[in-house]
Amino acid sequence: MIKKVRHYVLRDYRPSKALSDETEAAAADDKDKFENYVAFTDVLFHPGDGKLYCGVTAYNTDILHRFDMESKQFESLHYREISDPFEVKVHRSLELASDGTIYGATACLYSVDKRLQAPGGSLFRLGPGADHAEKFARPVDHDYIQTISLDEERQLIYGQTYPVFRFFVYDLASGETTDFGFMGSITHISAIDDDGCFWGTWDRVQHHLYKYDPSTKEITWFRHSIPNAREDSNRMYPGAGPVDCMINGGDGYIYIGTCGGSLCRLDPKTAEVRYLGKPAPTKRMPGLKVWKDSLLLGAGGDEEGGMLFSYDRETGAFHVLGSIRDSETGLKLYRVHDVCVVNDETAYVAETDVPGRSGYLWECELEI
Repeated sequence: MIKKVRHYVLRDYRPSKALSDETEAAAADDKDKFENYVAFTDVLFHPGDGKLYCGVTAYNTDILHRFDMESKQFESLHYREISDPFEVKVHRSLELASDGTIYGATACLYSVDKRLQAPGGSLFRLGPGADHAEKFARPVDHDYIQTISLDEERQLIYGQTYPVFRFFVYDLASGETTDFGFMGSITHISAIDDDGCFWGTWDRVQHHLYKYDPSTKEITWFRHSIPNAREDSNRMYPGAGPVDCMINGGDGYIYIGTCGGSLCRLDPKTAEVRYLGKPAPTKRMPGLKVWKDSLLLGAGGDEEGGMLFSYDRETGAFHVLGSIRDSETGLKLYRVHDVCVVNDETAYVAETDVPGRSGYLWECELEI
C-alpha cells in the first residue's frame, strides 16, 4: 500500500490552458510561462550516484534535471546551453547504460507550420557524475524524438519521432542511422524482447503490431493489435496509438499498459496478445516496472485519477495500492506520465499536462 505521498516543485506557473493546448511560440509571449511552466515526463533512478534524473517539458529548453532524494533539491544539468529553440522536452527518452552513462533524446511542441524551420531532435549522453549533457547525433531532419529504447548489447538506439511518426535505428558504433520513415502510429514507449527485437505499432487506423529484428534488419508487419486498439488510440494526442507503455518482464514476455488503462501480455515468440485485466476504472497506464520478483508495479490514471497498483504474475491478481494524493495538502496528481522505483520502497511519479499549474514530481512511500 501507499504509506505517504509528497510532491516536489521544480518551478511553478498557473496558466489558463493545459500544456497540450500550447506551443513554444505562444509561450514565448509570456515570459513567466516561458521560464516557469514545466511538466515532468521522465524519471530515471541512477544506482551509481543514488540520484533521480528527470526529463521535463520547459519552454526555455532547461529540460534535464537531477533530483537529490536526501536533500529534496533539484539541480539543472544545463541542457539550455546546447539546445535549439525547439528542444522543449525530453519525452520518455532516458535510458541508462551499464557503465553509468545516460542516453536521452529531445522532443518538441511546435505546430506543423514550423516543422521545416526546426533542425530535428538530438540524441545526447550524460556521463557518470557529469552535470552537462553532450549531443552526439541528429538522426532525422525536422522531426523530434518522442521516445527511445537502448539495446546496449548490440549498441543500438531505437527511436520514434513526432510530429511525423517515423521509426529509426541509430548505430552507436558506426554513427549511422537507418530511417524507416512514416509508420502511421507511435507508442508512448516500446520494448525490446529477449532476442533483441524491437516492438512497435504501425498503421494510422488499426495500429497493428510490428517487430524489427536487428539480426536481419527487417520488419515483420503483423495484422493484429492489442485489445481495443482503435478505441484506445488518440488518447495521448491525435494519431498516437493505443500503447501507453511496454516493458520486458524478464520472464519471456512483454507487458503492455494501454491508453485505456488495461494491462496486456505479448508473447514475442508468437506475437499473441493476451488481455490480463484492468486494475481501476481510470484511463492511461504509462508506467510499468518489474517489482519484487513476480510483481509488476503500475502507475496510471488521468484527470486527478493518479494511482499505483501491483500485478502478481503468478496468481493474476491486481492490488490497488492507493491514489496519488499528497498526504499533507490533499493535492491530487493530475496525469501520470512515467514511474520509477527506488529500492522497492519508494516510487517516483512524473506528472504532466496539468490544466492550472505546472507538473510536479511525486514521491510515494510504499509499504512492503
